[in-house]
Amino acid sequence: MSLGRRAFLQFVGGAIGGTLLTPIPWKLADDSAIWTQNWSWRPSPERGEITRVHSICQMCPGGCGITVRLVNGRRAVAVTGNAAHALSRGGVCPLGASGLQYLYAPYRIAKPLKQKGARGDVKGFQEISWDEALKEVATKLTQLRAEGKSHTVACLTGQKRSTIAPLWRQFLTAYGSPNFYTMPDASDSARLAVALTTGTDADIGFRWHKASYVLSFGAPLLEGWGSPVYLQQIFSLWQTERLGVPKTLWVHVDARASLTASKAHRWIACQPGTEAALALGIAHVLVREKLYDAAFVADKVFGFEDWVDLSGAQRKGFKSLVLTQYGLDEVSKITGVAPQTIQELARQLAQQKYPLVVWGQDKGEKPNNLYHDLAFLALNALLGNLSPAGTLALVPHDPWTVFPEPVLDAEAYRGLGQPALGRPATVPRTKVPVNTVMLFLEAMAAGSEYPVELLFVHEANPVYSLQETSLVTQAFQKAGMVVSFSSYMDETSQWADLVLPNHNALERLDDVIGLPGAPVATYALASPILKPHHDTRSTGDVVLSLAAALGGGVAQSLPWKSYEEVLKRRVSVIAETRSGLVAAAGSFDPARVSADRGLAPNYKDATDLWNKLKAGACWVDAAPTPLSFATPSQRYELACQGLMSSVSPSASDELFLPRFHPLKPSGDESEYPLLLTTYATLMLSEGYVPNAPFMNKLLPDDLLRAQDVFVDIHPETARSLGLTDKGSALLKTPRGEARVRVRITTGVRPGVVAVPQGFGHTAYDAYVQNKGFNANSLVEVQLDPVTGLGTVWATRAQLRRA
Repeated sequence: MSLGRRAFLQFVGGAIGGTLLTPIPWKLADDSAIWTQNWSWRPSPERGEITRVHSICQMCPGGCGITVRLVNGRRAVAVTGNAAHALSRGGVCPLGASGLQYLYAPYRIAKPLKQKGARGDVKGFQEISWDEALKEVATKLTQLRAEGKSHTVACLTGQKRSTIAPLWRQFLTAYGSPNFYTMPDASDSARLAVALTTGTDADIGFRWHKASYVLSFGAPLLEGWGSPVYLQQIFSLWQTERLGVPKTLWVHVDARASLTASKAHRWIACQPGTEAALALGIAHVLVREKLYDAAFVADKVFGFEDWVDLSGAQRKGFKSLVLTQYGLDEVSKITGVAPQTIQELARQLAQQKYPLVVWGQDKGEKPNNLYHDLAFLALNALLGNLSPAGTLALVPHDPWTVFPEPVLDAEAYRGLGQPALGRPATVPRTKVPVNTVMLFLEAMAAGSEYPVELLFVHEANPVYSLQETSLVTQAFQKAGMVVSFSSYMDETSQWADLVLPNHNALERLDDVIGLPGAPVATYALASPILKPHHDTRSTGDVVLSLAAALGGGVAQSLPWKSYEEVLKRRVSVIAETRSGLVAAAGSFDPARVSADRGLAPNYKDATDLWNKLKAGACWVDAAPTPLSFATPSQRYELACQGLMSSVSPSASDELFLPRFHPLKPSGDESEYPLLLTTYATLMLSEGYVPNAPFMNKLLPDDLLRAQDVFVDIHPETARSLGLTDKGSALLKTPRGEARVRVRITTGVRPGVVAVPQGFGHTAYDAYVQNKGFNANSLVEVQLDPVTGLGTVWATRAQLRRA
C-alpha cells in the first residue's frame, strides 16, 4: 500500500514529518530526552488526566493551528499540529513543536526587573513589583509630556501581525509621538510597491493552488519563508497528480543551492542580489516577442508605452526601458545566467496557462529594494496575473476599523508635528506608513536630531536580530530610558532599564492577522492553554493601564479595560461585515475561494464567532479581485506617478519605472574580494527567540561543530585562497570579523561566502550562549534611496586562513 505524498510530506527535509504518519518526531523527542536528561532545568511532568487544548501558534508569522497536551490541566507536555485547522492541517514546524521549551525555559523573566547597576550588566537587575514598575513608567511619561517632549517617546514592536501593533500606534498617537516602528520585514517594501502601483494598502498573496508553473526568485519556500507549514502543504500538492491537473513545474533562482533549490525541478544559479535584473531580462523577451498578456496590459496598465506626466513632459515607458536596457547579453553579464536560459524561462512562462512569479529572501525578515519589488510585480502584470483569473492576489492589510479616532490635546498636536526620527521627508506619500527602522536607530546613535528619552521595545530582540548590531547597541546606549516587554532575558533586555515581562505565547490571549503569502484574508485567536507560569502580564493590558494612568485624551483614545475587550471589539467588527467563514480542514478548499462568489458566513453573531475562534478555528475570506485601482491613472501603474512627490520633476525617466538598482556595498574590492550572503534554515531560529534544544539536536555537524560555524564557499574560491574543507578561517567584512570553519561545496557561486543565520547569542543561558557568531554583526545594511528602508543583499568580505 502506498502512502500519499500529502499525508507523508507534512515536513520536507527529514526534520519533522507528518505528526501521525511517521515515527520521526517521536524518535527526535526520544533522542532529545536522552540528550537532555542531565540538564538542570529538564521538565518532570506529573502523571494524571490527559486533556488537549487547541490554539494558534505565535512562534512565527505562520499562524498554524496547534494542539497542546496537558496533564491534570496544568502541565503542558507536547505541542502537535491541529488537524482541523484549514490551512496548516495538522502540520507543525520545528519551532512550533519546540514551543514548550520556551514556556519552561530557565531564561524566562519571572517578575518585573529594574537595572540598579550599569546598563548592559545582567547582574545589576533587581526584582520589583508591578505597581513599582508601572508607576515608574507612568511618571516618566507624565514628566515628558509636561516638559513638551512627547515626541521623544518611541516604540519598536516585533508583533506586526497582531492587534498589539495598532494598539501601540494608537497609544503613541494620542500621547503625541510620531515614532512608532515595527521590526523590519519584506512587507515594508512590498506594501509600498503595491500602494504605488495599485493605490491600495494590501499584502501580496499568491494563488499557489492554481499555479501551473512557478518561477521563484530567491524565496526559500521550504525553509521558513512565508507560512512554513502552509507552504509545505502547497509543495505536497504540487507533487501530487490530480485528475486532469498536471504536476506544477517549479524553477528556483538563487545564488545558493538551498534545500528549496534542491526540491525544485530546476535551479538557476545567479549572482547574489541580481534576481531583479533577471526578471527584467525575462520581461525583455516577453515584450520583444509579444508574449505578454496584451489585452490586460492594454486595458488595465498605465506606463507600458511612453507617457506624459502632469507637467506635460514626455516620459519613457516600461516597454522602451526593457527593450533598450535589459537585453539578453546585458542581463547575462549582470546575473551570470546564460542568454539562452533567460529566453527559455520567458517562453516557458508565456506558454503556461497559470504562471506565477514569487520572490523574497531568507524568512521574509528583510525589506527589499523598492525598484526590485516593482520589477517582480511588473513581470506578474505582463503575464496577466492581476486579472481575476490570475495567480496573484492583493489581500487588504488589516481593513477593519477597531480603534476610535485618537483624541488629541495641544501637546499631542505639538508632538505629532515633529518629524519622525530618521524618517526622510522625501519618502513616497501613500496609504502605507514607511517603516524606516534602521534610519531611526542611526539617528538615535548619532544624536543628530533629537534624543529618544523613552524607548519601548515589545517582543523584539533588535540588539541581536537586526543587521549592523554595533549600530543598534550604540543607539540603545544613547536612549534616556529603555523598557523591554519581553518574556526572556535576551540581548535586548540586557540593555534595558526596566523589563516588564510579557506572558509567554502559550499563556496569553492574542491574535494573528493574515498569513504572509496566503491568497486569502485570515484571522485567528491564539487562546492561552494554561495560566501564567510566572508573575507576568499581557503587554496589551499594560499599555491600557498606562493609558488610564495618563488620563485625558490618551485614556479616551483607548477606552477598554483589558486587551481581551480590544480583541472582542475586532471580532465584532469582522462579524458586522457578514463576510468570510470559520474554516475547517476537509470542508474548506483555498483553491476554490473566489471573490466573485464570496464566502457565506457560518457564524450567527460576534459571540458565536468569538467562541469558534477561541476554540482554535480560523476565519477566512476571499481577497477582492484587483480590477479597480486607486492610482492617478485608475490603472495598474508600471510608471509610478506616486513617486512624483519623492523625486525631482526633472528626474530621469527610469526613476518612475521598475529597474535593476543595486546598492553598492562599502569596502575596497581589492581588500574585500568576496561577497558575503546569509541564509536561513528551518532548523535555526534567528528572530525574537533563540534555538530551542530540540532544534539544536537537528543541526548537522557540517553546520555547527562545537563552537564553530561552517560557511560555504565554492571549490574555485577555496583553491584561490588556499583553504581546505573543514579547515579554520577568519572571515572579515567592513563591519566586523569572526572565526569560522569552511565547507567546500559547488552549491554556491565562485566568489560568494554563504553564512547561516541564528548562531552567536550572548544572552539566555549556557545552552544557548556562545555557539558560533552572529551573522548580523558582519552584515552591512544598504539604505534604499527612495524609501529609506534598510535593505540587505550582500556585504564585501575577505576570507583567509586562521
